[in-house]
Amino acid sequence: MSQPSNADTMTPREVVEAVYEGMLRSDRDALQSLIDPSIRIRVTKELAYGGDYQGPSGFLELFKNTFTLIKSRIEIDHMFTIGEHQVVAIGRTSGIGLGSGQHFDAEIVHLWTVRNGKLLSFDAFVEDAPITAAINGTATA
Repeated sequence: MSQPSNADTMTPREVVEAVYEGMLRSDRDALQSLIDPSIRIRVTKELAYGGDYQGPSGFLELFKNTFTLIKSRIEIDHMFTIGEHQVVAIGRTSGIGLGSGQHFDAEIVHLWTVRNGKLLSFDAFVEDAPITAAINGTATA
């Protein structure tokens, strides 16, 4: 069960940390409480679930599209704030392709824009080859 968000008093970094915690728990209510209605999302287009998404329904669609193909866990190694509204998170995602059972481990960089305690944009830069190979059940180069 999600807890009420006090996002309007949270720093951008705290909002992003709350998003990762919500993802870890698969807590849709917590995630939706942190999303601005006009959120814009861009994910590495080379991924099967990559592309542009818009609004809260787009945010949920991205996660549905992703977790139909892979089971993964994100580990953030480093996070820093740029100016007043942006947060960069650098880390890895690892897991398996659901159709193939093949393991992957890929580097990620996430750029988040937060205003008034809400996510305005999310840009995900993802090392695509390992994930694509796991989805397709093929060897990586």
